[in-house]
Amino acid sequence: MTVHQKKVVMLAATPLTIHFFLKPHLLALAEQYHVTLMLNLKNDNYLPSLDLPIEIIDIPIARKIAPFADLLTLYRLNKLFHSKQYDLLITVVPKAGLLGMLVGAWVGIPNRLHIFQGEVWANRIGFGRWLLKTCDKLTAYFSTHRLAVSDSEKQFLAQEKIVNINKIQVLGKGSIGGVDLDRFAPNPSKRQKVRDDLNIPQDAVVMVFVGRLVFDKGISELVEAFIKVASQDHMIYLLLVGPDEEDELININNQLGDLQQRVRRVPYTTEPEKYLASADFLCLPSHREGFGVVIIEAAAMGLPSIGSKIYGINDAILDQDTGILFECQNVIQLEEAIRSLSSNSDLRKSLGVRAKLNVETNYRSDLVVGNYIRYISQLLLE
Repeated sequence: MTVHQKKVVMLAATPLTIHFFLKPHLLALAEQYHVTLMLNLKNDNYLPSLDLPIEIIDIPIARKIAPFADLLTLYRLNKLFHSKQYDLLITVVPKAGLLGMLVGAWVGIPNRLHIFQGEVWANRIGFGRWLLKTCDKLTAYFSTHRLAVSDSEKQFLAQEKIVNINKIQVLGKGSIGGVDLDRFAPNPSKRQKVRDDLNIPQDAVVMVFVGRLVFDKGISELVEAFIKVASQDHMIYLLLVGPDEEDELININNQLGDLQQRVRRVPYTTEPEKYLASADFLCLPSHREGFGVVIIEAAAMGLPSIGSKIYGINDAILDQDTGILFECQNVIQLEEAIRSLSSNSDLRKSLGVRAKLNVETNYRSDLVVGNYIRYISQLLLE
């Protein structure tokens, strides 16, 4: 440890966020600063150890509104922040942002950075929307610095009056971690092996979904559209990769009926690149998204994507250039997009080539993570 080494603390609700997005940032920060990560290790306990050379503190932060647990977390954070005297607090995800920024401002942490990654209230109505928006407004108010992971998210936050547009930034072209081009690269041998392992014909057309199987990811629409296409196209298969957090599989299987035989299911994996390698295109029909990370991961492997025409995904997919956008929750348009890609290998190839070039130019992990490390280092010089 160097003399007068600055102290950085990151607060998150779940290890999943760190595994998916932020391990490279923490590794890079640990080379220069004393880094502490605070999160609820009991959330997502199916995940492997984070295995990071930093201090990790388990705190009882809950994902959703939980008054008793939230009060306990506020108390614990207050004690920790007072005793540790951090120079910079970084929060990610809404709950960590709200609780962290409230306590961080109270104890006087001089630099408080919140990274907005998609708003849970974006597709809600009524009191729930108002309450969650108010929480994000408080997070923005009590932070000293704010980042959005896409330009369209920044515009959305300003339009919804969460934060003044001049007080929030996007680094580079967006994304929070970019893509490791060595890891996410086309791999014909892996494509063949995964298809064999999953009992998918080598000449089938495979549409893949990678993410949490939850309502907000558009799973119901995806399955409905797949059923319509698959009832006429006997060579299309659907591969669902990700944890089933809301027991959506029950509804999915009820929807599919006999077409279950052309659907393959993989739970949480630390190797999404294996399953992307086996696919022909990706579909992400989310109702809300800060930035479609899996879209650029697929693009790095030469896959085009279909995605909802919403903020966040608009940045990751260039419509008709690197993929196809459709109106959110419009099953007819989603069906048309799936049919378009599943039936036209030349179109898949041309979109995939341009998608790969876009990632190589704008979203390499070294470029994106480097932007964050330089930004954070600048904050610690102020």
